Amino acid sequence: SSGINAEYGPSPTPKVSSSPPRSPQSGAAMAAASSDLDEQSRLQLAHELCMNDNLQMVMPDPNSIYGHVKQIVHRAFWDSVRAGLQKDPPDYEHSLRLIGEIKGILLDLVPAAAQRAKDQINEVMDIELYKQQIENDSFNLQGVVKFVVEVMLGLCAPARDSKIRSILSLNDPVEVFKEVFGALDLMRLDMVNYQLRSLRPALLENSVQYEQDKFRSLLTNNPAALDRTKAWLRTSEQQMRAANLPVSASTLLNSAFIRLLQEQVEPVPETIAMDASRFLTVSRELSAVVFSAATILVLQTGVGPAIQHESFANKVRVVVYQLCSDELISHPRDILPNITEKLVEVVKETITARPLREEECQNIRRMLSGLQNPSNPVYCLLWERAKQYFISLCTGVVGQVPAGFSVCSTDLQGVASKFTHLVSYNRGVFGPFYADIISEIISTTNISTTSTSCNVQLSEDATMS
Repeated sequence: SSGINAEYGPSPTPKVSSSPPRSPQSGAAMAAASSDLDEQSRLQLAHELCMNDNLQMVMPDPNSIYGHVKQIVHRAFWDSVRAGLQKDPPDYEHSLRLIGEIKGILLDLVPAAAQRAKDQINEVMDIELYKQQIENDSFNLQGVVKFVVEVMLGLCAPARDSKIRSILSLNDPVEVFKEVFGALDLMRLDMVNYQLRSLRPALLENSVQYEQDKFRSLLTNNPAALDRTKAWLRTSEQQMRAANLPVSASTLLNSAFIRLLQEQVEPVPETIAMDASRFLTVSRELSAVVFSAATILVLQTGVGPAIQHESFANKVRVVVYQLCSDELISHPRDILPNITEKLVEVVKETITARPLREEECQNIRRMLSGLQNPSNPVYCLLWERAKQYFISLCTGVVGQVPAGFSVCSTDLQGVASKFTHLVSYNRGVFGPFYADIISEIISTTNISTTSTSCNVQLSEDATMS
């Protein structure tokens, strides 16, 4: 029930255009749930709903650049509202526009089936009647506010009750309007997030087919919509052949996905675009796991039996992960200068039998500095093992955690789980498109190879004759 009562008087009115500047994020949130989104936006929203259990729209950060600009623009607007109300007699032109805007938002928030509640809002919030009351000096702004608050309390989530009730304690009409619009923005946000949560279960049942159909529709309108994907797969095929690796449809696609862990593919393939940030996160997390395992191995090998136990390895792991969590870090080796002394301290704390000599500390620093080299043999060995582990997972084979990752096994399996989920879903959606592209790449390469060997044979025959 809406909690609306009719003691405030009758009459309908047309919706009045907006007055206060509005948050683009909240507008975008409403648009995200509306039917006029373009195909790409629909596809993006559907994908995010499927991939992100906790997807929700949020209000803009007031401390952002946008937030500061918004405050400046709003301040000028509210100053003009206040100036009008302070006139003698008060000028309610801005106030009536605001009331009309509030009315329109309330009508949007009322469920479609609650026609009685909509009728009551139209009946009570009659702008023409308010104009007559203003002319007769009988307009009661507080009565309007009381009605609006009652309607809002009937529509809002319980968590918003206290904020909305507090509006009635305000005496400054400008502050009242500010708080009403702030609360309405939150209520609209709640409504959008509720709609998103409601959509998710049904969408999950058909998400792969839905995304595939949407992408096929986009491809029909734009035949070049797979050009970057073709380039990504073609480069992967060339790399495999250069390394004398067997190329098949499955090995080529697996190799292409593994490349996403090793490098930031630019330009981003169209089929990866919606998950580009997720693949980048997985890549960084895997680098942190490998680097952590390499650091532990280097220290335990170099220092000896005194630190060959799990508690030491876990301390090193924590030190590395704490700094790797910074999103500005492009690779864990970038943080090595910042953690070297911390790692030396960890070694000192672990070896309690005697104090560590300075030359031993220097030796530890030298061993660690070697990890800054991208070609460090320990790091490269562990990276190769991790890569093979991920390749096996891509083929559906769940193998043992590779040697050297015992302390970091849970971390490695967590990253692997994220990666395989991304790959599996991506293959489900884009599998038919990959199949066509890879078939064309392999057949073109085979024709080229056949042609080259024929030319070589003809050249040999000519030489012999």
